[in-house]
Amino acid sequence: MATWTNKQWGALIGALVVFSIALVGWGDTAMVVIFGVIGYFVGKFLDGELDLQDIQQRVQQRTRGGG
Repeated sequence: MATWTNKQWGALIGALVVFSIALVGWGDTAMVVIFGVIGYFVGKFLDGELDLQDIQQRVQQRTRGGG
């Protein structure tokens, strides 16, 4: 069984977003997309794939000019 490439997934997601905008409008579609992204990161955190301390250190380095 063949797996999908990232380009194919991107095309499908893009088409679904456009279809959703046509059906329910910009505001409702934006809300669904935003909560979908938030849910993705919550799930990633719960699975242990998101290191908040690493992100915090990177932000602090950037604000201090550490590049």
